[in-house]
Parts: sequence; C-alpha cells; structure tokens
Amino acid sequence: MKVLLNLMPIKSGGGQQVASNFIIQSLNNSDFTLFFLVTENTHVHKILIEKKCKNIYTVKEGLYNRLIFQLFRFSKVVLNNNIEIIYTMFGPGLHYRNIKSVTGCAYSNLFYPEIKFWQGYSFLQNIKLKLIDRYRLKSTLKSDFIIFENESMRNRAVDLFNYPAEQTELILPSISSYPTSKVSKKFRTRLNEIETNKFNLLMLSGWHKNKNIEIVPEILLSLKKQNVMDVSFVITVPPKDPNSILLLEKAKKYSVEKNIVFFDQVLPSEVPFLFEKIDGVALFSLLESFSNNIIESWYFKKPLFISDEEWSRSICENAAVYVERNDASNICDKIINYRSNINLQNQIKTNADLIIEKYPSPSKKVNMQLDLLRSIK
Repeated sequence: MKVLLNLMPIKSGGGQQVASNFIIQSLNNSDFTLFFLVTENTHVHKILIEKKCKNIYTVKEGLYNRLIFQLFRFSKVVLNNNIEIIYTMFGPGLHYRNIKSVTGCAYSNLFYPEIKFWQGYSFLQNIKLKLIDRYRLKSTLKSDFIIFENESMRNRAVDLFNYPAEQTELILPSISSYPTSKVSKKFRTRLNEIETNKFNLLMLSGWHKNKNIEIVPEILLSLKKQNVMDVSFVITVPPKDPNSILLLEKAKKYSVEKNIVFFDQVLPSEVPFLFEKIDGVALFSLLESFSNNIIESWYFKKPLFISDEEWSRSICENAAVYVERNDASNICDKIINYRSNINLQNQIKTNADLIIEKYPSPSKKVNMQLDLLRSIK
C-alpha cells in the first residue's frame, strides 16, 4: 500500500515526538511504501534523513510556500507515485480526488464551540484565528476517516457535526520512545540553571494564551505571601521572546524573578534529562485534545498540576492535582497541600501508575495506526 504521510504541519511541540515514533516504528513494515511530505529543516525532517528514509518531499516554511506546493507540486506527488491513501498525522487534512484521506485531529477548540478559546486576542487577530479554524474544521470533516486522541472529541464530532461514527477511530497517545543519545554541552549548561534545592514545576510549552503561562508571577506572589520561596517554574520558552520579557518584568515587580527559569525549547531526545531535574508538571490550559505533558508526567513519575476542566477530568481521572487555572491563590494552595500531604502524594503516584497501563506502547500505537490504514478501502 502506498501512503503519503503528511507531516508538513508538524514543526514544533509534542507532535514532533509523535511523528518521530511513527517513522521509527514503521520502517520495518514491508506492506507499506511510505512517501513523506515534511517542512524543510524541522526536527521531523532531520529524523527522516537520519533514518535514511526515501521518498521525502520537502516544503519551505511559510503559508506562501505551502500554497505554491499544493497548487503546483502536490498533484504530481500523488499521481506520479500512485498514492492510495493520504494520512495527515496532525493538522489540516490534505485531500485529492478519488484518493482516501485519513486525518489525525488534535484541534480541540473546533469541537468545543461554547468555549471562548481565542479570548484575549485583539479583534483582528480573533477574525484571523476564527477563519483559520473554519478552514481547519472544513478540512478535517472532509476526511474519509478521522483519528481522535480522546473520546470526548470523537463524540462531539458525531453529535455536533453529524460526522459518521463508523468513520472515526479512538487511538490513545503513547509514551514516547526516547533515543539513547547524549545531550550537548550547551544543554547541560542550561540544566545547571535549574536549582535542585527548589520544588521545580515544568511548563513544557511554547507561548500560547491557552497555556496560561502569564499567571506564573501571581502564583509565585501568592506563595511568597505564605512564606514559600522554594517553588520555581521552569518554562520552555526562549528568554528573549517578547512575552518572556514582559513576564519577567512582572515577576520583578513582585520580587519573584529568581523563581522563574526560561529554559528555551527542548528536543525530544532531551526530554528525559530535563525531567530528571524537575519535581512536577504544570498544565494550566483552557482546552487540550491531549498533551504529552500528561503522559510524560506519569511516565517519569512526576505529579501533574492541571486545570480542572471537562477535558482534563476525562483524561486524567484521579491521577492529577486539579487547580482553578485562573486563580493563583488556589494553585498556590494546591501546591502547598500536595507538598505537605504524603498520603496525597502516594495516592496520585499509585493512580498514575495504574492509568498509564491503559496507554499503548509506541510500537503498539503505530501498529494500530497501520492496521487502520490497511482497513480503509
């Protein structure tokens, strides 16, 4: 079976590791001939080269370059290679007449229209983002088959948009398979910025209003008022990003700037080394399809402090500490309570160990994806 694997939308974030897992695990499947469509010079592109994969088609980053590709090159890739299925792992689906298309959907906000996901952006930004969402939804629903990461989104696709239930599949995320490679001296230096005598909470995320990173100075101020000065937030954003600079300015007003580490971006191979240095994971999102932060916190046996929302409860059950995402004093109290409550710590750990058993290994997940592709006629 000839499959065009569309990895073009995956340029950063947890999707990089998911794509890398698929590439690595699918190399030995002789019944598939894979053709790869990828954005040039991304981590995923480098993995394809490293694994000596063939049939790689690259597109330069940027909307203009993607449009040029879809207008002038896409049809040639499909027709010249007799592609039978187009599989978009994440992102807007790619479609071609009479060719089956499968799309993995992680756009949670498309299926929760009652949530004001883009609140906080300017009027013009809101218009732009909502137009993009409309395109993403239309492109996703046009697919012959949609893969979801959680049951709630799958049900909403059927109930809200009348998408045929029999054309959906639930495939839970897997814990990533991390390559056993050394990290750079520069990365080691960055690790040394994390003070091990503090309770370090990791926010493994880029800048996005949905992630609510902006609340960190207020949390630290609330902790400071209770004489708790040994909690630190390790945030994987560039220190020179304008948002990082603004956040640090606010932290300085509260005299808590020493409790924030802007760690910068992290490669998938560096994740295990980072988790060795931290004590917990913070995820204050308004909405997620899923997040690698969740399963990684369980895998590396770190407590997860997560927004108390419908989506998070459905995923994490009783294996997390739930917080009011917009209430700094509530988050502060939950952190203090967790650190002082040994029974709660043991309970969260036990529940996390149990729930992670429900999730497939990287190889099993890829086999589930390949089995689904085989079943589509």
